[in-house]
Amino acid sequence: MTTHIDDLVARGEIGGRTVRILENGEVDCHEYPVAPLPDGFVRVRSDRTAVSPGTELTYVGRGATNPYLHRHWDPELRLFVEGAPSVEYPIAFGYRAAGVVVESHDARVRKGARVFGKWRHTEFTTLAADDAESQLLPDELSFDDAVDLAQMLPIAVNGVAFAEDRHVGSPVVVFGCGPIGLLTGQVARATGATKVLAVDRLPARLEIARAVGFEPVTPEGDVVARLKREHGSEAIAVAFECSGSPAALHEAIRTVRRRGTVVALGFYQGDAAGLRLGEEFHHNGVEIRSGQIGNLHPSFDLPSLRARAVELARTRQVVLGPLPRTELPVEEARAGFEALRRPAEVLQVVFRYG
Repeated sequence: MTTHIDDLVARGEIGGRTVRILENGEVDCHEYPVAPLPDGFVRVRSDRTAVSPGTELTYVGRGATNPYLHRHWDPELRLFVEGAPSVEYPIAFGYRAAGVVVESHDARVRKGARVFGKWRHTEFTTLAADDAESQLLPDELSFDDAVDLAQMLPIAVNGVAFAEDRHVGSPVVVFGCGPIGLLTGQVARATGATKVLAVDRLPARLEIARAVGFEPVTPEGDVVARLKREHGSEAIAVAFECSGSPAALHEAIRTVRRRGTVVALGFYQGDAAGLRLGEEFHHNGVEIRSGQIGNLHPSFDLPSLRARAVELARTRQVVLGPLPRTELPVEEARAGFEALRRPAEVLQVVFRYG
């Protein structure tokens, strides 16, 4: 759920140049005042923030599909129910960020310290000193690495944990070579998968997958039948669906062996067109597991999940910063979101704060 933007300003969570999603579906960059810094907190000036294309685009445009825009989320029942939508425009969003401490009211975190976190697309934010101390950026990692440490890489680590080690010693298939798919495949490989087979409809995305060591699968014809003829019907125990497409989820179900596991990491919108549960799901007894970050695997809590992500990045078992990105000044936020509508050209967008 989102918080009213005036409350975010008052709490110091946003300040200075800030990206907003407006009620008409447009995106702009608006300047907000910077709130006083309380004791026990630090102020961070963003160096860069990155857009999460899967989630953030669901809030943008006149046909925005995010369920919070159309239904009411009841946190006690954990249900979407009829009622007032659970968001209020304008929305300040984002959760891929890195920056420098420019003011500190706690001796544990010095001015000039580099930190990462889940704050919004905003020039200034405040963090509790405890949070800032736990999110200090290791010296060997760059700001381009850092924007994925708080949320995107933990999403991938959490998703692979839901495979319950069934991927170890076997090939895995990743559907969707966006940022989450590219990270998830690397985590699967780092934790024991023998190879990562990458499926995407866009040749440019398959070339990026090849660059990180995946084996691209060209999308012509019946991809799954081709995979099973090549590798055998029982070879693939786990597939990761990372595109948010119900049709791709159906193909992932078709891919795994009998009683295999599909981990769903995509953010599915609307009705499930293309998902035919009377076919392989029914006949092969396939298990579908939600690997969403809002539901942590029992082996993790948030600190241990983040620590595992940082370890994978520091040991270079996962490529983060070198993944392609389009960089723009935050004042051009609207153009950045428009660029993400061209997935054949743009993998991800980063805003710089100068």
